[in-house]
Amino acid sequence: MDHIPSPRELTVAARACVFMAYAAGLAGVAAGTIVLRDGELAFAVILWTITFAVGAVLMGVSLLIRAVSGLSAQVLRMESDVHVLRTDRARQNGGGRPEPDRDPWLRH
Repeated sequence: MDHIPSPRELTVAARACVFMAYAAGLAGVAAGTIVLRDGELAFAVILWTITFAVGAVLMGVSLLIRAVSGLSAQVLRMESDVHVLRTDRARQNGGGRPEPDRDPWLRH
């Protein structure tokens, strides 16, 4: 099975996307300004538009990665809570495994 990234790794990836979006924007502004100085207005506007689109896509990807990171953190917390509840139920049933007919998590 492939490696599933942790919420912390996903947060780092989202920050990297934001950094790349800012870098792309800065590079686009610089390149567009240099082209504009040479008198190529149409090419400068095309460069600015492309770098704006790239930055917007990278910011969108960052937003999606942050959302997946949040969901992943929630699932990990729920997993931990379910484990604690199953352990408590097992202790109440005499230290063994929970009764199969009364354990809702065995059917899933």
